[in-house]
Amino acid sequence: MDTIIITGAGTGIGAATARRLAQNANTRLICLGRRAAPLEELVATLGLAHVAWAMDVADRAAWEALLNSAEANLKEHPLKGVFANAGIGGPNVYGDGDRWDEIIRANLTGVYVTGEACRPWLQAEDGGLRHVVVTSSVLARFGVPAQPAYVASKTGVLGLVRSWAVAWSQAGIRVNAICPGWVETQMARQSIQALANLSGHTYEEEHAIQAGILPTGHMSQPEEVAELVAWLMSDAQRSITGQALDINNGSFMH
Repeated sequence: MDTIIITGAGTGIGAATARRLAQNANTRLICLGRRAAPLEELVATLGLAHVAWAMDVADRAAWEALLNSAEANLKEHPLKGVFANAGIGGPNVYGDGDRWDEIIRANLTGVYVTGEACRPWLQAEDGGLRHVVVTSSVLARFGVPAQPAYVASKTGVLGLVRSWAVAWSQAGIRVNAICPGWVETQMARQSIQALANLSGHTYEEEHAIQAGILPTGHMSQPEEVAELVAWLMSDAQRSITGQALDINNGSFMH
């Protein structure tokens, strides 16, 4: 049985991906996040093989403790993939109370530490492929006001993915990013509510406005994103690396 690590697994895209990947009887999951309660609730629905572990993904010592732990048991259940999904959103403004350091630490440094800490455990002795998938954002494709840290962090991880893809491909590790647009998650709901507060609309009105901007008129469900991640991490996917795959209902097109 192989192991896949998912960060930011407690809610939204991370939780949906955990449920999707747990359908494979040969996969065990280590579900990471900052808060233990949602992780434990999730793992309780997935089965006894899976592990919940609360930690700060930017903490290098915490990764060392996890990866060498009896609970991770990576010598018996090798690490096959990492879904670096953890992140935070919201605005930041230069000056007192600026959230720049907080957002960059969570969204960029956290991804960097996740990948670098896990890389030695991803070395495949059997010649098989290993996968790293990183959650970026449609906002890495175009700028928006009042969110310089979020936009910079999600753009930064695309450069990180390209660098890793070149460096790690000969070791059998494929590295890619996903760039979701609006997805029906708690983070998205908070953003839509903030827009509603600014505009004087109700939440429902603002949701309809934002969905109406999209060519499809549709906001993604977390399960749709989970399907993309599951395919990117599957044995069928051998040739894509260093890429950013857009799943945004047409809000950005190449």
